[in-house]
Amino acid sequence: MAFKSVRTKLLVICTLCVLVTGLVPFLFFEVRFFRLEEERIAQRARDVATKVSIPLTRSLWDYDESTVILVLETLMRDPDLVRVRIILPDGAGEFYPAEDPNLSDVELSEVDFIRIPLVYSAFGNKEVLGHLEVGYTTNRAYADVWTRVFVDAFIFLLILTTLGGGAAIAINRAVGRPLKLLSTSIDEMAYQKKPVLVQWRSDDELGQTVEAYNNMLITIDQHDRVLTEAKETAEIANRAKTSFLANMSHELRTPLNAIIGFSEILMKEDDYKVDQKRREEYLGYIFEAGSSLMTMVTDIQQISRLESAEAGLQDEELDVSDEVLSCVRALELRASDKGVLVECSIQDDLPYLRTNAQSFKQVVINLLSNAVHFTPRDGRVDISALYDPYSGLSVRFSDTGTGIQKEDLPFVTDPFWKSDEEAEERSGLGLSIVKAIIERNQGSLSIESEPDKGTSVTINFPLDRLIDRASLLQQTASGSS
Repeated sequence: MAFKSVRTKLLVICTLCVLVTGLVPFLFFEVRFFRLEEERIAQRARDVATKVSIPLTRSLWDYDESTVILVLETLMRDPDLVRVRIILPDGAGEFYPAEDPNLSDVELSEVDFIRIPLVYSAFGNKEVLGHLEVGYTTNRAYADVWTRVFVDAFIFLLILTTLGGGAAIAINRAVGRPLKLLSTSIDEMAYQKKPVLVQWRSDDELGQTVEAYNNMLITIDQHDRVLTEAKETAEIANRAKTSFLANMSHELRTPLNAIIGFSEILMKEDDYKVDQKRREEYLGYIFEAGSSLMTMVTDIQQISRLESAEAGLQDEELDVSDEVLSCVRALELRASDKGVLVECSIQDDLPYLRTNAQSFKQVVINLLSNAVHFTPRDGRVDISALYDPYSGLSVRFSDTGTGIQKEDLPFVTDPFWKSDEEAEERSGLGLSIVKAIIERNQGSLSIESEPDKGTSVTINFPLDRLIDRASLLQQTASGSS
């Protein structure tokens, strides 16, 4: 009865633990000794750095590179110093020895660094010529210290092994068995993916803990069922949100810009000196953009079906040249306002492409819109379309814009991905929509980019998506006759 209480059991265990309290002062003094040794080495490194900072400052002021290197190489002869260099301000460069002989066997994570500013006073003014960075390590100094530590640790290990064995037996009998059962229950629950109750009864606190654990498993199982139903409901709502947001903001902006732009010109036709012929041309552009806007809602539904593998889009034979030029005209005003030159180089007699017309326009408009958006004034956007009898039809969009960081390239086609420059301006869905449409046509999308030099995006359609122009015209003529 005396050992029914966990407090009594812990009292016995604590009595055994008193025997090993000698470990506390041992660790305290050893840690203190280590810290003193670290402080000594750190202070020595700082003193050495401070001492050589004066001649280094003078040599830097005179730009005596040989003297600077000589001083740094002299410092590197110290076995506790593993790295020495001078960092010039504003990223102007560095001075460092030809090699760091002490750094070969030392990880940089084991090195501590100190920096001392190199300040030169001239005519009452102080100028920072750079910073002396000194890296030091305590590995060598610790070699002797560890010998003492190992001897002391061996003696204490013998004592702790003896006393620890007795403590382990007591703890295992008093507490270990129920804890083992709890651990086994957790492991089996992780494997079976269902609650595994612990078969243990006791009148002490551990028995109450086991009972509370079993009750918790039952409650978790009930809550898990509720959460599963809530998760399914949330996933349905999330898919609906994705289908809506994945297309709206980015795709509606282009035709609206065209309508607004040409309408503004017509409203100020006296200022722009618009004659009747150009007025009719601009009205045609407005009609074309309005038609594109009206069909955009249908296109949004089509992209949603692409994502849900329910693509019911109707394919037709398209003249790639006409479709590309039509998209260029839709964005011509926007490119002109930005001062971006758009040039087209389309191969003659390209085969017809069998795909959905609106989806293909959406691909071209998205890629061209991105190219114009990220190309600065006086930049250039080139569009080329080529047919290869082996690889199929390729349409390439190249610009001289800001480019994309190499580490960002794998993620640019992810939904909602945006660079910092476009975070407030664009939806981040353009390339993900392009990728979905291209994959639906069994094509491929490749992106090449270099920061500050530009980006090239190439879409490729396989041969089974192409129809020979002459054959199609002949079939059309036969059908009409």
